[in-house]
Amino acid sequence: MLVPALLIGLVIALLAAKVAPRLSVAAQVMGVLIVGYVLGYDFWHADAGPIPLTLDRLALVGVVGLSFWRLRTGETKTTTPIGLDWSIALLCGWLAVSCVLNKPGEGVNLPTSPLFRLVVSFWAPAVLYAVLRTSVIDTGAARVVLTALACLGVYLGVTALLETAGAWSLIFPRFIANPDLGLHFGRARGPALNSVSLGVHLVVCTAAAWLLIPRASRPMQLFWFGACAVMTLGVLLTYTRSTWLGLMAAVVVVMCLQLPKVWRLPSFATATVLGVLLLVVGKDAIVALKREDSGAVSAHSVQQREAFAYVSAQMVRDAPLWGVGFGRFYDKKMPYLTDRRQSFELESIRPLHHHNTFLGLLVETGMLGLAAFLAVLAGFGWIGWRLAHDPTVSADCNRLGLLCIAAVVNYLPSALFHDLTLVHSEEWLLFAVAGAAAGCWLNADRSAVQLEETSPLPFPSPADASQSIAAAVA
Repeated sequence: MLVPALLIGLVIALLAAKVAPRLSVAAQVMGVLIVGYVLGYDFWHADAGPIPLTLDRLALVGVVGLSFWRLRTGETKTTTPIGLDWSIALLCGWLAVSCVLNKPGEGVNLPTSPLFRLVVSFWAPAVLYAVLRTSVIDTGAARVVLTALACLGVYLGVTALLETAGAWSLIFPRFIANPDLGLHFGRARGPALNSVSLGVHLVVCTAAAWLLIPRASRPMQLFWFGACAVMTLGVLLTYTRSTWLGLMAAVVVVMCLQLPKVWRLPSFATATVLGVLLLVVGKDAIVALKREDSGAVSAHSVQQREAFAYVSAQMVRDAPLWGVGFGRFYDKKMPYLTDRRQSFELESIRPLHHHNTFLGLLVETGMLGLAAFLAVLAGFGWIGWRLAHDPTVSADCNRLGLLCIAAVVNYLPSALFHDLTLVHSEEWLLFAVAGAAAGCWLNADRSAVQLEETSPLPFPSPADASQSIAAAVA
């Protein structure tokens, strides 16, 4: 089976190589993201060593090859690295050192190879970032990013509705209907077969669709507004608390930043207070949330976070600076599960990976690894903020900055309750959006910006967007 699969992959790669040079860099990378998410491992793969071949990985190789060709021919200009670039290099380098120095022994069986996780969850996203970071992301490219993600969101939102309605014959790809594959069957989980992943993607796609509304034609304003509603419903149908928090955070941040400056702080404070009150009032219902399992199982899932935190604290105390080794939490935690000095049980986390991205990195790679990762996330937010408030770039570029901020604040809640590095598509999405924002802020041709697009707040407020929609209805 390997040879036919490789031949199929080669044919697809050659076809992509024929079409890709005609596309912009932004379109190429968005194509890699969409193909990788919709037509991932369960759609097609070839086992060719420790890292299986998939369509998105083949496409990524092609995009990287084209990027090197542009550098060689001078089409892409080299630029001086910024602090964010060094932070990403430090993160990837330190994780690689930790992975190499802490290779599992012969008798250690891990569900996920540390090398595989290193390559697909950190190195590959860093490559996507580098491709976009070194490219000129102008107004048209920024709009390509927003439109591609919004279209992906329409597909994912409709798929979420069809899944929960049980309309399996209408769902593509068909493997989504297979209960033996992936996780969370019984709620919206999408082509990644993971409700957390679907929710994270839908929030970013919802933000992209919302940001397209002000400058769209009247019929398209109505379409994108309806698409936002469908995508929001899709997030709710994941029945995943962390993605709900991500949705609320992204909505509040994006809308507040679109308001006039004098209204931002009061609006943000009001939304924060209302959100806290909602969490306090509905805490019991949220903890005992019924999904594909019982409410008791859901509540136990919440209680397991206490066990993860306790075990992690003991492991960090023993290896605070260097950690136990990248990808090694799964087996290194075993001796700590016999601890009986606490009132809650620890054994239920024995077959589980970590459920917190930040704690997982702290345990595995120490304070150095966590500090580098936090520096990268902070850099993404900083780039998004600078681009969103840069009066010398176009309105679409400003919106790309807002999308970058939304992607970061959406990532944080799910990262607190899940190890998102185990599902690499989340890192691919986040790094690609940040790379596009960085490429736009650093390399955009500011001389081409029209005078009417150079106001301090070039993106219309939500009120402006709603007025455009009302006008479209009339």
